[in-house]
Amino acid sequence: MLRWQSLALQVILAASILAFADTSTESKEPSNAPYQCRASAWVRAPDMVPGDIIAGDVRIKLNGSCDDAESYVLGLRYKERIFWKLRRQDAPILKRPEFKHNNMDSNRDLFQVWMPSKQVMTPDYNETEWMAYQNSVQNKELWSLHEEERIAFEIKTPLIGAKGAERLTTTFTTQFGILVPNTNYPPGVDYRHSSWMIHSWGDTDVIYSESIYEYFVEIWFGNGTISEIPAGITSFTPLYVSTKNDTPSGNLFIAPADPGRSLEPVALRSNYTIELSFPDGVYQNSSVNIMATVHRMGYTNRTDAPMELCAILNGANIIEWQPQELKNRSYPFMQFIKTLVPSVQHSQLLTVSPPFNPHPCRGISFAAAPADLTGEGHISSSSSEPLSLSIHMSHDAVPDFSTYYQKLGHVLDLNLHVKPDPSEPREQNSGETQWEKQTARMDETDFDWVPWLPLTQTRRRYLFGKASLSVVSMQKQRPVRSNPVHYLSDEARQPTFVYVSDIADLRSMSPEERDLIAPFAQPSITVFAKGEELRSRYFTDYVIEGQPIYVGDTWAHKVLSATAKGQRERDTMDHLLLVQ
Repeated sequence: MLRWQSLALQVILAASILAFADTSTESKEPSNAPYQCRASAWVRAPDMVPGDIIAGDVRIKLNGSCDDAESYVLGLRYKERIFWKLRRQDAPILKRPEFKHNNMDSNRDLFQVWMPSKQVMTPDYNETEWMAYQNSVQNKELWSLHEEERIAFEIKTPLIGAKGAERLTTTFTTQFGILVPNTNYPPGVDYRHSSWMIHSWGDTDVIYSESIYEYFVEIWFGNGTISEIPAGITSFTPLYVSTKNDTPSGNLFIAPADPGRSLEPVALRSNYTIELSFPDGVYQNSSVNIMATVHRMGYTNRTDAPMELCAILNGANIIEWQPQELKNRSYPFMQFIKTLVPSVQHSQLLTVSPPFNPHPCRGISFAAAPADLTGEGHISSSSSEPLSLSIHMSHDAVPDFSTYYQKLGHVLDLNLHVKPDPSEPREQNSGETQWEKQTARMDETDFDWVPWLPLTQTRRRYLFGKASLSVVSMQKQRPVRSNPVHYLSDEARQPTFVYVSDIADLRSMSPEERDLIAPFAQPSITVFAKGEELRSRYFTDYVIEGQPIYVGDTWAHKVLSATAKGQRERDTMDHLLLVQ
């Protein structure tokens, strides 16, 4: 029978701990522990899923003189943050001064002594201009800096000890349970190996966001101090009710890759659009076929023709920032993020996944003669035969999700290769331009006297377009009975600790009854004071050894080890029975 008394006692103890923590004279930082007492904490647990109940393990180890330690508390929180550095709208526009390298003339400065502080390629620049530029960049009054953090939930449960209790066990291991409400929280994103990739120059805007599900252990000491020890990070898998498999379609206009580059306008160039048809949602670790039809509209006397269409699936990206201050700002740097996936599961998925081309390309052929649209034979429209592009979504792809600070999504890049009309000027390409200069006065017989061959490959013009592709998390657990509440909703509830011995009884209850046990979420937001802003706060740049442990990895190792042990025991029993 479900021990409601124990659950009530747990809530009372947690409330008393929180009350005592508020009266502590010390902040809850790891440095608050007596310096001669060193503590470590580890958790191993599966990822959280809406409407589920998980069980995990926690281990705490004290080293040194820790006689004053009185109790252990296990906690779990989800927090997200955003940082931005934006050039003020009324600030002078930054323009980097030009410079050039004087390294082409090998006969210059025959007696020049290269100082250690100087580079081999010494730039020629105007020092006055660069000093003015530097002062404008470093003038903090011309920039807007902001950092804020939102804690969506923070839960705790006492593990052992109380005031007046005997000396704590220095090595302590126990189990815990967590009831996860039917609320969709954001996917657990792995920033451990991606934050160091995000760089920018001092003269550019910076927008950076990160989030973390973190386990922690509080060690309470007799002198009133509290030491918080990190115990690992975990993940969350948002789920969605399956709907009918709609296949949306739409037309995508494509254009040159770099609109900002100065190209000579060609009024007679043809226009191309791509008609796409693909599933409404793509699951992680699955492949999807995208049907595409290329449409051309242009003059009938033009010989340009599409040759090949390529599809490139980018990783998850921030397709929209939620804060109003960022609505009209664009940030060109990708964060290269992925979901937290157990490494053991990762290796297994790689062995069973079918081979695929990450950048599939298909040749294009037109089905019929152009259809005259004007009646005068000048402008025509033609379409290609439908072609199929197979896209594979990786197992660690971040599912689409709208968080408090950002909207995560995937973008499919389409690259159309076009054979241009001979009358069209070449696009600016340094290699081809230099080649044309060298061969401008050469004919076929001249190439017998030079060590290179004439340029015979087909000219190509590249047009690009983007399409949004929705990614849905794998349904690893049982089918979802009702669509979970979004964590930003007023009806959102937060996870809560439960006793392991109550898990069986809790699972026998209906999802609606279990959901009532979870309290409503009470998020809080903190804005950091001026001068204390940090671009990255949760994960350490460059130092791989200092990154937190993903508890899903250690849980997967535990489960696989137990499975392997059970299989060995069954094999041994089968062998003994066979021998007998």
